Amino acid sequence: MKKLFTKLKQSITDITATALTFLCLGVIVQLLIGDDILGWDPVGNIQDAGSSFIGVIALVVLYLLFIDKKAE
Repeated sequence: MKKLFTKLKQSITDITATALTFLCLGVIVQLLIGDDILGWDPVGNIQDAGSSFIGVIALVVLYLLFIDKKAE
């Protein structure tokens, strides 16, 4: 049973890391080209997260997660 939970946890971690990599890549590409990416607006979605600094906090967290993933 413990092996099952370990595999499940590792799979969820891998999927999350892959999704965050694509999100960071999408933000970078959108900032470079200045337009939506195939109808996807990651920067706009982050900006629409709230009127406070939630969008900024989200960008900082994504950056830290991206750097942490690179260090592994």
